[in-house]
Amino acid sequence: MKRLVIIILIAFSYTITAQEDRFYIRTVSNAIEIPVKTQDSVVTYTGDDLRLKTLFEKHDVKVFRKGFKYATRDKLKRTFYAIAATPAFQQELKMISPDIFEFSESITAQKLQIYEPNDYGVTSTTGQNLGAPIIFDYYDFLGVPQAWHYTTGSPDIHIGISDGYVDPEDPEFAGKLTMVKKSSLSGGHGFTIAAIAAAQGDNAYAGAGVCYDCSIKTTTYGDFKEFNQLLELARSGVKVINCSWGSRIYYETAQEAINEMRDLGTIIVSVPHNAPYSKTNGTQLRYPGAYEHVLSVGSVQHKYDTIEDGLNIEEKNGKYYAEKQQYHLSRTGGFANNDPKDTYRLYLSSTNNLDTTVDIVAPGNDIFQYYKFQKNGEIAYNPYQATSPAAPLVTGTIGLMLSVNNDLSVDEMSSIIKLSATNIDHIKANEPLLGLYGAGSLHTGRAVKMTHEMLQPDSYTLLENQNFTRWNFSLRAPYKVLIKNEQFREAARVDFTAKEEILIDTETVFLPDVNGSILLTIDPEATYNLQKNN
Repeated sequence: MKRLVIIILIAFSYTITAQEDRFYIRTVSNAIEIPVKTQDSVVTYTGDDLRLKTLFEKHDVKVFRKGFKYATRDKLKRTFYAIAATPAFQQELKMISPDIFEFSESITAQKLQIYEPNDYGVTSTTGQNLGAPIIFDYYDFLGVPQAWHYTTGSPDIHIGISDGYVDPEDPEFAGKLTMVKKSSLSGGHGFTIAAIAAAQGDNAYAGAGVCYDCSIKTTTYGDFKEFNQLLELARSGVKVINCSWGSRIYYETAQEAINEMRDLGTIIVSVPHNAPYSKTNGTQLRYPGAYEHVLSVGSVQHKYDTIEDGLNIEEKNGKYYAEKQQYHLSRTGGFANNDPKDTYRLYLSSTNNLDTTVDIVAPGNDIFQYYKFQKNGEIAYNPYQATSPAAPLVTGTIGLMLSVNNDLSVDEMSSIIKLSATNIDHIKANEPLLGLYGAGSLHTGRAVKMTHEMLQPDSYTLLENQNFTRWNFSLRAPYKVLIKNEQFREAARVDFTAKEEILIDTETVFLPDVNGSILLTIDPEATYNLQKNN
């Protein structure tokens, strides 16, 4: 075994093979309609414009429809999604009818590495939705379709749900759910949490969970001193357990139970809870979220990428505010001098509790509430920010990771979630909360892609664009690792072992203090035990 650090710059090249042309095309006005009908995967234009009629008859067009049905931005409202046999259709549309179309762009081969099930709601871009008309924009924000390109989950992976009763005969859980301990209904909390993590996908019903082909084991919640119900799941082979609940009281026996579950290879995903940060000021710890070796998940916004899209004004006092800004930690915020062009500041009263034990944040409001659908067919979303629905997004992501590599340790699961997260330190409005929102915003697509790449002899496991000053990071046996524009400083502790290479870009910084350490090892004998997945 040898330890090796190599400083090198490398360049990547991609080859794009011939394939169908998938593209977005935008009309010059929202008033323009493009009436079409689709039969046997052939799109026919049914309007009066002879130019369009001729083009649709000339070319093999498989899909042509509004790409963003529930969009609020003007340009997205005018954007259509299309699939044609060749790029000629797109080119001729723009050339022959500039009075109708002002812009188009093809979707590259890299972006096409996605999969969407037949119950992906109204946000589906690749096929017709056969499930409920659900807005899954938070899945797009997390890159879940990119993760589904690699796996939709394995029935051999059981996700633990400790959040209330879930009916084993429910259409989204039938044939895949084992009730280990019966729980109270708890207002349907268990139904919704289980659905976010692992509701069955591709079954033309309701909507898909993150790890929709994974199995589920359910138990009750509570038992704050000993976590016996969680230990029972861990001893049965469950590797990830969701706990969207907690208590303010620390118990050493509970920490020891967490330690034992870590030794068994089981990670607990929990929350810092929903109290407004304006009241807790980051000092109110909640358990099990705050225990060591637990992933604590706070909430972040995913809806709007500009202030203009989320801008509102209070009728009573004429005060401007914005809401649901992507990667911001509050649901709402205001402006200096009541000027929407001035500095945007978070309203901490609409920020959920955060603290120094939080590891990651994930979307926490406007999440589909499955129990209301199950109860009365209602399509409903939680309007206010919460941490309970954020946690199962992480739990489902880990289920996908385990479906790729069931031999990941607890430390590796935690490391991959953090190493693949989106850094949100650059968002000025978040600055008052620096150090309280963990590694940033969950990205399911990158987490699963990283897990996949670790097992590929010809791929580099890419770590980039993060700045860490704490936590222990562990990768046991990827083939190759590339560290690019990444910082590990102060109390960050790195222990990476690769089978072949560890390449370090010149923009990477290793600067640990007395509490941190950097250990990079090349070990050709390092391996994962993947026999159990075969």
